[in-house]
Amino acid sequence: MKKLKGYTWILMLVVLLLILAGLIIGLFRMSIQNDEEQTIVGGVFLDDIDDGGWSENHYNGLKTACDALGLKLEVVTNVEEKAASEEAAVEELVSKGCNVIFLTSEGYGMDLYPVMAKYNNVEFYTVSPNSDLSNVTTYFCRLYEMRYLAGMIAGRMTQSNILGYVAGGRNPQVTRGINAFTLGARSVNQDVTVKVRYLDNWTDPKDEYLQAKKLITEDGADLITYHASLNTAIDAAEELGAYSVGYGRDMEGYSDKYLTSVIYHWDVVYRKILEDFLKGAITDNHYYFLGMREGAVSFTDVTNIVPPDVKLLVDAKRKEFAKGSFVFEGEIISNTGKVMCRKGERISDDALLRRMNWFVEGVEVYE
Repeated sequence: MKKLKGYTWILMLVVLLLILAGLIIGLFRMSIQNDEEQTIVGGVFLDDIDDGGWSENHYNGLKTACDALGLKLEVVTNVEEKAASEEAAVEELVSKGCNVIFLTSEGYGMDLYPVMAKYNNVEFYTVSPNSDLSNVTTYFCRLYEMRYLAGMIAGRMTQSNILGYVAGGRNPQVTRGINAFTLGARSVNQDVTVKVRYLDNWTDPKDEYLQAKKLITEDGADLITYHASLNTAIDAAEELGAYSVGYGRDMEGYSDKYLTSVIYHWDVVYRKILEDFLKGAITDNHYYFLGMREGAVSFTDVTNIVPPDVKLLVDAKRKEFAKGSFVFEGEIISNTGKVMCRKGERISDDALLRRMNWFVEGVEVYE
């Protein structure tokens, strides 16, 4: 009997310990759940979130990621790239409890350092290359991989050997796109020249259309691509019978002269960032730079006007990228004749993100 009583006490102690462990685990899970419920995501946008271009793409990606993770999203739209407007937007989001804020336009950069430093308990993510503060992280996609492949298509389709490029702003992300497109085109056609006209504005549909038209009628381009928020460059190409490569979204409904579009999958990027944030695994590099291998970039179906051998050539190169080949490696010469990368070398991510302010051989810029 004494032995049985002893075992009874042991069994009761084990049961109590199990109950206690269950309570601890339950409280821990509730704590995690509460932490996630307290995570409110904010987004600052240059234009309306239904603009049909840059802001809409970012919003849709961020909303998809937040919905998948059960996170509340607050947004401020039509925020000018001026310090006063940017600060007011951040203050509004912080007042709503946002502790993760995404700054979705390149111009939301160093002007915001004072307010970002003020709210050092908030994590800021910016598409600007500047992320010097401890609570600021740069994020972007390696769209240049798709630009290179699109350049290969353009280089084989052109008859004038002049490709037109409408550029919204002057920054490393635009420059590396121009350079990658040119490298891709000249990899299959050394006679190609890429002529660039700047808008110095992300959302000016009339000027975007006008500059595309000038590239065709004045500069001799028979193919147009662009890096701007809207898509009126394609309208000019369609009107004048030139080929076109879209940017940022699939432009359905155009003629076969529209060849393909290079596109971001921002939902992939935002989900990766937010998952890391919820785990407390914020990147040590202070940047996210996701590409084809992560599913962050692609291009749409190539029109049937592009010959099968060109499609095969592009697909082979895409497979090389998937295996680790890199756009900006090997000998690269600038359009001023300077060696920017030597055989056996590769341009670093930091240089691509923050310091690419030069153009490769074959690029001509109208100032």
